[in-house]
Amino acid sequence: MTIQEIKEKLEIGDYILASKMLKITPENVRTRFIRNKEDVKEILILIVNNRGKLIRKFHESKDL
Repeated sequence: MTIQEIKEKLEIGDYILASKMLKITPENVRTRFIRNKEDVKEILILIVNNRGKLIRKFHESKDL
């Protein structure tokens, strides 16, 4: 996933969750993402992908 694709899929709270996972501040996550650091990109991709899976699984279980 490219930087632009990640940016398009980011939602409120993603930097906060990533900061908790990496044990750094949300501002540092944002800065490292802008600087194209691999560790932050990997975490944000993980967050985006898992959010989608979680939402789909919930909708399937509730027949929405």
